[in-house]
Amino acid sequence: MILFETSTSVFELLWDIALALFIIRLSFFYFALSFSSGLLITYFRLARLQPINHLTQPQSELITLPLFLLVNTLWARFIVVNYEVPRVGGFRLAIGILALGFMLVAELAGGIFMYEKGWSEWIWETDYVVGGLGAGVLLMFGLMPFLLMGVEEMTDEMGETYHGHENKPIVAAVPTVAVSEKEFANGKKTQ
Repeated sequence: MILFETSTSVFELLWDIALALFIIRLSFFYFALSFSSGLLITYFRLARLQPINHLTQPQSELITLPLFLLVNTLWARFIVVNYEVPRVGGFRLAIGILALGFMLVAELAGGIFMYEKGWSEWIWETDYVVGGLGAGVLLMFGLMPFLLMGVEEMTDEMGETYHGHENKPIVAAVPTVAVSEKEFANGKKTQ
């Protein structure tokens, strides 16, 4: 029984909107968790690590970069497992790249608007090695949900969780329902 008649494009449009909102929500959660953890790490770096050990700014940043990467990996894994994100490369790349966009906007806003001496001093005072490694950590942050698929393949070989979506494109991993498909399934063929 069909409750209302509509074309497939309406269902596809609504499904695309639902997927987009799901991706935006997950990427914002991933960004918010990683950014708040990064703020906490930065606070301890500036308040405890740097003054006690008499480190320079680049030295203390180099010490905390692996910790940033570890925290980002843990939050990406939390998001993937908690929200049961399907193992579809495009889906996970969309989550990571959108979260990277949120992170870049937050970093630029912090560097441009909150730095006391202005944005040009913020750029020119950055150590090139630390800046390059920081950009690498940000790139890993954006790719982390996608890169975790490699870890999940190893757990599949051990016999743990397996969803079966790893080789499908995003369109095949997410089911679509339309009136024409229901009619075909019920044996009725109009036209």
